Amino acid sequence: MNKSRMLQDMILSEIRLGRLRNGDRIPSRNQLCKKYNCSRNTVERAVQALKKHGYLASNQGGGTYVNNAGGESRKIRRLFIISGSFPELNDRSLREIFFPEVASDIPVHRLREHEVLKQLDALCSPDSAVIWVMPGIESIPMMDHLERRGIPQLLINRNYKEFNCASTDTKNSIREGLSWLLIEAGRDIALVSPDATLEAPYIAERLIAFYESAAELGAKLRSDTIFMRRFKDIPTEMSEVGNRLFAAKKPPRGIVVLHSALTLSLVTCARLYGMLPGKDFFLLTYDEIPELATYPGVAMMRQQLEKMFRESQRWLLDGYAERRRPFHSAIKTELLLP
Repeated sequence: MNKSRMLQDMILSEIRLGRLRNGDRIPSRNQLCKKYNCSRNTVERAVQALKKHGYLASNQGGGTYVNNAGGESRKIRRLFIISGSFPELNDRSLREIFFPEVASDIPVHRLREHEVLKQLDALCSPDSAVIWVMPGIESIPMMDHLERRGIPQLLINRNYKEFNCASTDTKNSIREGLSWLLIEAGRDIALVSPDATLEAPYIAERLIAFYESAAELGAKLRSDTIFMRRFKDIPTEMSEVGNRLFAAKKPPRGIVVLHSALTLSLVTCARLYGMLPGKDFFLLTYDEIPELATYPGVAMMRQQLEKMFRESQRWLLDGYAERRRPFHSAIKTELLLP
């Protein structure tokens, strides 16, 4: 980040902390140079940028002051939807998914995560609001930057720091699914899960929820039936997991899989050992797998993304975005029982 943007953030921080209020004159250019140890040109670029975005304003001969547009309540006139994996959709399709009841004169734009830096000036406009769809953890610095600029943001299906979000209620979802599994399979439970990594931070949340729920519900966990690894080569590594699970003298009748990418391989491996779900074991898997919809003994926790998308409309229409009110919506998965 260049010096001018850093200075803009510092001035905005002063506004955010209440040290500079709406209508207050900001320090003179020379005072800003001394306070932040930067050149006159850097100060001028920063001030002009903040004036352009509506945070500051000037009257002839009256100095520069904090503009009301930088206050707590601002009209949203542009919506940006940012995602690294969301499918290619035109503006109309995006509106139908997220904002079917929002005025059509408010444009909705789609950006990929890697395009954010190039579009930073547009995103930082005080009439903008941003929705992140399942963003990667590497985007947090950009979120922090937009937060310092006072840009309303909502995260879909991710829960980072204290950002507003509409995400899955992981704890209650896993607790509900595990309750079913304990009734069907008994207390001995095996776990198959990827390791939590920076690329998949949501796995950590699932693991914490699983262990907390297992302790609360009285599940029995054995170290030899807990399989957590990177799973870089799923077929090969799942063959090893399957051998240790299904060739054991007394395999557990309940299995929890915390990532859908592993589930089909595990069920296929079980069949090689003559083990069938619903007969020899019961399985609870995170997220829906259409290929297993008709399998007995397999329950799936389907994340309700459509409800999360519609929560973004409530965030906007009910004034959470414009008034910068906290918004945290947790939506339990739909438990699909066999």
